[in-house]
Amino acid sequence: MLSHDTVASALTQARAEGMSFRQLADRLHLSAGNRSTLREKLLELLASGRATFDGNRYRAVPAGKHKPRREPEPPVRGKPGKRDHAQPAAFVEAAKARRTKSEPAREPAERGAGREVVGILHVKPEGYGFVSPLAGGPRADDLFLPPQDAQRALDGDVVRVKVVKGRDGRGAGQLVEVVEHRRRLCIGSYRIAGRETFVQPHDRGLTAPVAVERDKTAREGDLVKVRLDRGSEEHGLRGKIIEVLGPPGDPRFEMLAALYANGFSDEFDEATLQEARAVPDHVRHEDLEGRRDLRKLPLVTIDGEDARDFDDAVHVSPSGAGYRLVVAIADVAHYVKPGTPLDREALRRATSVYFPGRAVAMLPENLSNGICSLNPEVDRLCMVCDIALDAQGKPLHAEVYDAVMKSRARLTYTQVAAALDGKPDAVTTPLLEDLSVAYELSKKLTARRADRGAIDFDLPEAKIVLKDDGTVAEITKRPRNAAHRLIEEFMLAANEAVARYFDFRGLPTVYRIHDAPDEEKLAAFAHLARASGFALNEEQELTPLVLNAFLQELEGKPQQRALHSLLLRAMMQAQYSPENIGHYGLAAPTYLHFTSPIRRYPDLMVHRLLKEHWLRAGLPLRGPEREAVEERLAGVAAQCSERERASMKAERDVDAFYAALYMVDHIGERHDAVVSGLSEGGLFCELTTLFVEGMVRSEGLGEATRFDEDLHRLVVGKSGLTFGVGDELVVDVLNADPLRRRIELTFVEKRSKEAPAAETERPKSKRRLQREQTHKKR
Repeated sequence: MLSHDTVASALTQARAEGMSFRQLADRLHLSAGNRSTLREKLLELLASGRATFDGNRYRAVPAGKHKPRREPEPPVRGKPGKRDHAQPAAFVEAAKARRTKSEPAREPAERGAGREVVGILHVKPEGYGFVSPLAGGPRADDLFLPPQDAQRALDGDVVRVKVVKGRDGRGAGQLVEVVEHRRRLCIGSYRIAGRETFVQPHDRGLTAPVAVERDKTAREGDLVKVRLDRGSEEHGLRGKIIEVLGPPGDPRFEMLAALYANGFSDEFDEATLQEARAVPDHVRHEDLEGRRDLRKLPLVTIDGEDARDFDDAVHVSPSGAGYRLVVAIADVAHYVKPGTPLDREALRRATSVYFPGRAVAMLPENLSNGICSLNPEVDRLCMVCDIALDAQGKPLHAEVYDAVMKSRARLTYTQVAAALDGKPDAVTTPLLEDLSVAYELSKKLTARRADRGAIDFDLPEAKIVLKDDGTVAEITKRPRNAAHRLIEEFMLAANEAVARYFDFRGLPTVYRIHDAPDEEKLAAFAHLARASGFALNEEQELTPLVLNAFLQELEGKPQQRALHSLLLRAMMQAQYSPENIGHYGLAAPTYLHFTSPIRRYPDLMVHRLLKEHWLRAGLPLRGPEREAVEERLAGVAAQCSERERASMKAERDVDAFYAALYMVDHIGERHDAVVSGLSEGGLFCELTTLFVEGMVRSEGLGEATRFDEDLHRLVVGKSGLTFGVGDELVVDVLNADPLRRRIELTFVEKRSKEAPAAETERPKSKRRLQREQTHKKR
């Protein structure tokens, strides 16, 4: 039986170096089944002050120096609910693969030969492909799939492959079956060739034409939307035209192409829509049974001006010597029942996708913007995390329960920031006292996170603003103010509190985990930082606390954005998992997603698990029943992690298209730039006034340009000219190719620190001059 003292003793023996969760489990020779017990013991040591956690390593606190700080457990209440039995094929297969997989992720191919892997197929234009394992985690190697196997499925499909030894000794795959057809739609150009008609896909992942029947409404060359007839890949792909989009040229078609290429859809099937239409558009009396009534509490939503769905509402008030923070979250689980068409489609998508000027929702509009959205002055069902904090913002205890609420107001970040700055409007004036208390608490929460070592990547992001015709009006800095930080802090606090709720009770759930960075990548980043003139001690362990201090040192320097980006690349990607290994970036021993069930499936799953726990009146899950739930959650986690990566890929692709499209009108212009990255091929440069990135090719810098790995600089022959991350340059825009997502720049000069910015000397492009002359005539 694992005891607190055994765990504490192991940590004490590790001394100041400490141990990660996995190192500690190995030291104690724990099986996979006993690791949840270790997690419970660690959390209790943290709560009692006998141990600390910095996001990666646990360390013992010497006797006599710790102070008990255990958070009292909130009361348990019963509430009827239903079990979740929805198990789409893709994530069930991923769970089975995870359960049966015994070899390490980076095993030699000869040791792993014969086992089966479930993963995502990525087909290359040359015909071959790679399979990214769903259950292998971020360190898992992709498996090569030869053309004869890759052509039996489509890019983005979930496939099962048998591992064989490849020619280079690494793992390769043989296709066993297509587990799930991810890609259901595509767009392309309608073509007529004699009696045959086909569609040439507007998608780099689909190289073969799609045979279709003749469409009387489509003309040669029109873009059309096609529903693919899956299962026909080996004998030529077929499909059905479901919409004629019209002549090519509308930039918004790129959103559809990216959406479909990554397995998402902009439409719901009829079964899903029928179920959505049957959901009532108001809260009924019978829905209130057993819920707390928070309708008199002045909860408010705070979102962007263009937001249409409101997941969360907040309220902060003084409580004794501290604070009461109430975070109310839309109770989507009340309306989206397990195993229904709505639930299956929500899990298939797992996330909403956000493009410039458009959102593709996880749920139909009458739910996402209607009954589930916490709209002002109407009753809404919610799940609540009610937290008591002391005067320094440290959580003392929390309750989690379901309730009914009525939002007092729909506020925007701009409104709240203005109110906090002493400029309230008619809506925020009555709420000013509450908002001031909320802001006070948020600053204390920020300070506490910084003290424990949470890494703060607080950089401005680019915002692409579109015109009515789908072209780019401008690319600006996305506004970020005190109100953004306020809401972020409250959501983080609620997510951590709910995660503690599960951990204290030993309940299975879907965690949001973030593994420690790859040591080689982190060492490479530290080397680059030192090469850029920043002092990162080679002997010092790069804990989250050290890295956050370094990011603060970068504040306002030319290298800031570039080194932020490079550190992000060194980090592991956060993902979902039923196994809690902590969250490195937040320096949190336990964390999950609870606050956005309208747009994220894991949050919806966490809500369901809470309801299941209440249904059991607090009785724990044991034996085969618990194993079944954990297997189900492993599959859900794998599905949601993969869909999150797919949505990010689609969003980045569309952003890159619009950035290049925007720069077409800026060809020939001169701009100041900062080197944001470099490689043998050249310099990646961010234009400082336009928030876009382009590339200066090595051949344009001079002859015999080479990349010096030790200095991490591009060296131009014997000229003495070198380039490194953060260097400030003057460049000309040479070319922009939206279809290839490329912006090409030419080097003009390297700006010295003393040289003034040459804004006034910047020549205007011919296109811009023509636009200005046209505008004057109008």
